[in-house]
Amino acid sequence: MMKYKAIEQTVQAVQITPDIEMIAPDWLAKKMNTEEIMIDRAQRDGAISVIGCTIYFNARRYKGSRLVARIGDYVVKDSVGRLNVVRKNDFDRLYKKEEA
Repeated sequence: MMKYKAIEQTVQAVQITPDIEMIAPDWLAKKMNTEEIMIDRAQRDGAISVIGCTIYFNARRYKGSRLVARIGDYVVKDSVGRLNVVRKNDFDRLYKKEEA
C-alpha cells in the first residue's frame, strides 16, 4: 500500500486489481471481513474473476448507499476514515505520492 497526498490532506489508497484480496491493506481487509466491502466477481469462459468491489454504508444517514469500484479504480480512505472511490484518471490528477 502506498500513501498519497491530496491537495489538502494525506490519504491512504489502494488500487483495485484482480488480486485485491491478497494485497489488501489491513483497513480494507477489515472492511471485507465485516462485509462492508464485498468483492464483485463474474464468470467468464468457465472461470471466475474479480471485476471490482462494492462499498456498503450502514450509517443511518447513508443507509442503503453504496459505491462501486472497478478494476483500476482506487479506494481512498481519508484522515477521518471515510471511504471513497476515485477513477484512475481522476486519482492521477488529484493525488501525488507522498515522500517517505
